[in-house]
Amino acid sequence: MDEAMTLRFGLTLAQKAGCNRLIINSDNMEVIETMKEGGRSAGAATTIFDVCFHFACDFVASRFEHCSREANKVAHEFARLAKFSRASDWFDEPPDEVVSILLNDVLIISNE
Repeated sequence: MDEAMTLRFGLTLAQKAGCNRLIINSDNMEVIETMKEGGRSAGAATTIFDVCFHFACDFVASRFEHCSREANKVAHEFARLAKFSRASDWFDEPPDEVVSILLNDVLIISNE
């Protein structure tokens, strides 16, 4: 349920930011497979996945890909924080808890 709610949160944030082409990464294989299968799920998050699927269809392009937890640290932290926030709270600047992780990602990319 948390992963589905986080997906909905991320889609809302992308829409508010004006994005129209998305590659959605998750370290949760259930989320990726459910979305690739049209948002159909038999679990407790059925309604949320259905909403997310139709929301994702509103973008010009959206693709769902699985990635490792190590490559998904920022998203994992956002998922943890999303339980207590709204997408509009983060529109102008990321929460302090995520800034250090974002900086670390930039440093790793620039050192490669």
